[in-house]
Amino acid sequence: MTPDSPFDLDQPIEIIAHRGYSARAPENTIAALLLALDAGATAVEFDLHTTTDGIPVLLHDETLDRTTDGQGEITAIPARDLTGLDAGSWFDHAFADEPLPTLAAALDAIRSRVTTVFCEVKGVRAISDVQNVVAVTRDADLLDRTVFISMNWALLDAVRAHAPEALIGPIVEHEERIDSAFARVADDPRSLLDFDARILLAQSTLTERADALGVPLAVWTVDQVDQASRLLELGVRRITTNQVGRMLAWAETISSQ
Repeated sequence: MTPDSPFDLDQPIEIIAHRGYSARAPENTIAALLLALDAGATAVEFDLHTTTDGIPVLLHDETLDRTTDGQGEITAIPARDLTGLDAGSWFDHAFADEPLPTLAAALDAIRSRVTTVFCEVKGVRAISDVQNVVAVTRDADLLDRTVFISMNWALLDAVRAHAPEALIGPIVEHEERIDSAFARVADDPRSLLDFDARILLAQSTLTERADALGVPLAVWTVDQVDQASRLLELGVRRITTNQVGRMLAWAETISSQ
């Protein structure tokens, strides 16, 4: 851990609920986030896009089609037109009429219960919309508990430009980005790297490189205990998963040893 870093390299295992408890509830909904917290998770992850009027909403895809009963690109739709959309029935009728949440609504629902929020900024109408993402997070009193992650590193630069104190995590989804990712965070104590777990499992020396530089690591998406155990052996303690209950049970067996 580099000086003044808020990240503890020797922290307990952190199970991060991927899009909420997405194995049991519709992804990126308040229901999924609360179910993860009810199960015992202390960290959640979700995806963000912004509407045509700059309102951040929890959504993985660029369009509404897959996970709601609406249609169209989210950046072309005003927030008022999202009211009443059903973001749950596609997953199970038990979640019928589950709303598509704004970032403000989601953070309000979880802020008293969550320890760490991993907010993946996937798409915005304009770079200036990032300021609104930061502002909403600050208004929820969660800026110091939120790690902004993204495959689009320019969006993380925009986060930092608006909030130098913010925590960021460049996502590393391709081997070709490894060197530039390490260079980006090596002297930044308020950052971590968020790796596709398959990269670290295939190139275990990367964890040694991270340790030597004092760079904290997180990984996605790990649903199997054997993979989680191997990553823990390599020193990775932040594990993002769809299978929240399974991974929490595994982490409990480790902590009790």
